[in-house]
Amino acid sequence: MRNQNDIAEIPILLHRACLGILAALCLAASASAQTAPQARIAGKIELAEGVSRVEGKDKRMRRPAVGENVLEGDTISTLSNSEVHLAMSDGASLIVRERTRIRITEYVADGNDKDRSVIDLAEGALRAITGWIGAYNRSNYRVRTPLVTIGVRGTDHEPTHLLEGDPRGKPGSYDKVNEGTAFMESKQGSVEVPANTAVFQALAAEGIPQLLATIPGFFKPGRFDNEFMRRAQDLKNAIPQKRLDRIEFLRKQGLVPQEAQNTLDQAKSLEQKGKELLRWLR
Repeated sequence: MRNQNDIAEIPILLHRACLGILAALCLAASASAQTAPQARIAGKIELAEGVSRVEGKDKRMRRPAVGENVLEGDTISTLSNSEVHLAMSDGASLIVRERTRIRITEYVADGNDKDRSVIDLAEGALRAITGWIGAYNRSNYRVRTPLVTIGVRGTDHEPTHLLEGDPRGKPGSYDKVNEGTAFMESKQGSVEVPANTAVFQALAAEGIPQLLATIPGFFKPGRFDNEFMRRAQDLKNAIPQKRLDRIEFLRKQGLVPQEAQNTLDQAKSLEQKGKELLRWLR
């Protein structure tokens, strides 16, 4: 015989289940909104001198301003007598020199083995002092030109790609290493580049990149290199703690989706108990 108390409990259980599911869905939606994919912050502008532009993934153009973030997917272009300095999210430092165009194709700095930095250099010159990606995830650090891929082993280096007619030098891809070691890789092979050395791959070359006997004259410090080096040293000293802070921040943020999942699991359990009670009473 059916227990009247059990029958009276049905609406209460169903009501609790519905409320639980609604709460879980709201919390899950809130968590999803908080963790929805957004353009990753790749770094911050430390200096913007002369005429330059930043173009986002949405093709919108903006003038770079000191303190503004640059995002994964942004393209940065400079004209003559212009420079942009960036403090990257992994503690790296970057100069985009005059008459240069780069795209920050990938930049992930979460303090784990998925971290990566891929910068496409279409033309012009960079100076890059690597951060924790270059230190802990060397195989995931790349500067790419139309001719070569450049990698590092903890480095201060200056990747350059000159087009036909560029007055700075012979067209092709270069890299000058100031500190540490880099390598330049073409379709034909790769070469390691030690400190105080430059390497070159010509536009029409069919062999592997060649180490140069002398460093080309266009590799010279810019007006703001001393200022850049002071900031870069400060960033470098802070890299270990900066990486730990990022890991801790993400760990805390990861609790929000898990809470939503726990609430949803509890609501489903209540719903199932209500259905089982209904079947038993029928």
